[in-house]
Amino acid sequence: MRQVFCFGAAALAGAAGLAPADCSGLYTAQILYTEIPGHPTAQAPGTGGQEFTAFLSLYTSPNGHNWICKGFVGASIDVIFAGTDETGSVVAIEGGATAIPGTTHSFVDSDCGINDAGQYAYGSRLLGATTLTDEVIFYYDGATESAAVVESDAAPGLFDPDGAGNELFGNSLNSTHVLNDGTVCFKADLIQNINSAYESALYQGSTVVSQEGTNAAEGEVIDGYIGLSGDTFSSSPDGSVWIVEADIDPSISSQEAVLVNNEVKLHDGGTLPGSALAIDAVFAVDVDNAGHWFARGDFTDDTDWVVRDGAVIAMTGTPITTGNAETWGDAIAAMNGHDNDYLLAGNTSNPDTNLDSVLVLNGETVIAREGDVIALDGSTNVAISSFSPEDVALTDDGRVLAFVILRDPDTGASLGDAFIEWIPVAGCNAADLAEPCGVLDLADVTAFIAGFLGQDPIADLDGNGIWDLLDVQAFISAFLNGCP
Repeated sequence: MRQVFCFGAAALAGAAGLAPADCSGLYTAQILYTEIPGHPTAQAPGTGGQEFTAFLSLYTSPNGHNWICKGFVGASIDVIFAGTDETGSVVAIEGGATAIPGTTHSFVDSDCGINDAGQYAYGSRLLGATTLTDEVIFYYDGATESAAVVESDAAPGLFDPDGAGNELFGNSLNSTHVLNDGTVCFKADLIQNINSAYESALYQGSTVVSQEGTNAAEGEVIDGYIGLSGDTFSSSPDGSVWIVEADIDPSISSQEAVLVNNEVKLHDGGTLPGSALAIDAVFAVDVDNAGHWFARGDFTDDTDWVVRDGAVIAMTGTPITTGNAETWGDAIAAMNGHDNDYLLAGNTSNPDTNLDSVLVLNGETVIAREGDVIALDGSTNVAISSFSPEDVALTDDGRVLAFVILRDPDTGASLGDAFIEWIPVAGCNAADLAEPCGVLDLADVTAFIAGFLGQDPIADLDGNGIWDLLDVQAFISAFLNGCP
């Protein structure tokens, strides 16, 4: 794989004539699954030998170790594929039996979710059920799978100006995800036996957190919820923070808006910090394990932007990493976060169009780039062609997961989709606090001092919950030692 950079202290040691430690590569890449016909990585575990033909919509647990996605095998047969770290299995397949006796999966939804305990949920349309009961959300509790929500079940907690109490779920259940306590969350559209202006709602378990026809916190009426990539209504692991894109009525005309806990955070026609241009569209929204919310979209001049908790973290024309002459292009296509870290993927100003797609951590580190060559096996190499929109994730141990499109490094021919993880070089320097696995410099000293004085866990280097001289000694030793 392309070599990225060496840590700052080792570079200084080299300049001083000392022998620096070996830190020639920041991350190493490992291909988990592909859709390359005949290759072992294309085998879809749990299908009796069928091969993957596509991967869609990657979702991970809050800690990043468990993952779930929709995919296709064979001749476009729908599957739900779930796993932990490097190993997964198909857990639902089109035509396969469901937990409801006498029914099979017709097709499965692309939006699904999984928690730290490996409990997952996904939606499916059934064969063998009646037309009033064929839309179902299934939930796996770690031991058995069951139907969590079924079309025509009672829809609780709704407001209906015509009289509430007899509402039923309709044939559109989506945005499925699951909280860490096992609560199944979803968006219900086309609810039955209710005034048509109130027929969509967001549920966390049996609790309605937002409903069409009611008011956002600022007073705007919610006209409906918009289907984005994966039709996403997302919640933090404990459900305390949730996000969705909605149409709102500001008494003039309907506007697209991003709602976080029912507050309008941004909307069409509005502006963002650092730009006077009007927002034209929102393409995707998300919330991470720590409750940080994200949104990406564009302005009226097609400039792309990404915000995190309302602050712009990337925009067309801004550097992909601090001080870099290479800037983001007109398609920032993926975002994801974990704790205080975030990932972005998209195209750049690189004049070589065969190298202009990148995956970047925290606006500081290029994890991977189009054209990077990765070993598929002992005799074959492949190259990254591009990163799939939205399908990137971070883990609590610093690994990066993504769906990518591969190409032949020699001919440029497309090799289809792949599921790849990037593993950080073992022993990133403990003193590198300002950005993970980056350059040791004054910013790290400042971060340690601020953390130490503020009793932040980031400065508790021995992890004993006490901020004392041992932590100071550990920081100094790590900083002077350079690379691990």
